[in-house]
Amino acid sequence: ELKKTPMSGQVAAISCGVFEGAPVLDLDYAEDSSAEVDANFVLAGDGGLIEIQATGEQRPFSDAEFAELMRLAKLGCGALFEAQMRAVA
Repeated sequence: ELKKTPMSGQVAAISCGVFEGAPVLDLDYAEDSSAEVDANFVLAGDGGLIEIQATGEQRPFSDAEFAELMRLAKLGCGALFEAQMRAVA
């Protein structure tokens, strides 16, 4: 039996992109392979950023589009953090 949790924090990663003009969370293969903009986010459970990689695959992207992808990534990673906590509870 563990006396205390060995976890010191949470980490989650998710993809986002712009596909057919719309921001998309958790791109599937078809979306990822033809996305206009492709981004990967690795976030810490405390809200910190670990890694962001974003590419304008077919065109440059705007600050507003990037902000929306970040919003989606935080939403998606939030769901992943909750699932992680349920898995270890």
